[in-house]
Amino acid sequence: MAKVDGERLREGCNINKSLHALGNVINSLVESTKKKKYIPFRDSKLTFFLKDSLGGNSKTKLLANINPCRAYLGDTLSTLMFAKRAKIIKVRVEANENIADNF
Repeated sequence: MAKVDGERLREGCNINKSLHALGNVINSLVESTKKKKYIPFRDSKLTFFLKDSLGGNSKTKLLANINPCRAYLGDTLSTLMFAKRAKIIKVRVEANENIADNF
């Protein structure tokens, strides 16, 4: 494994923080289908920008990129578990009405 330092290390840390926050939002959305619960969308910029896509009035697709190589087995399993949790989210999509047509 290569050692990383400087700007790349900070960038990797920020990416991991955002992905962790996204995982927390996914877990909260899955649990909120059972009961009303606070969803931490404001914990990172990523989750704040994805707020309408994840918990809003839209259909969202998730593409999980996995690697069949044995060296990446841990990452692959983690990605598949994340995708499984995201698949459980139930969003009720409603068609938006054009109010101008009603007048």
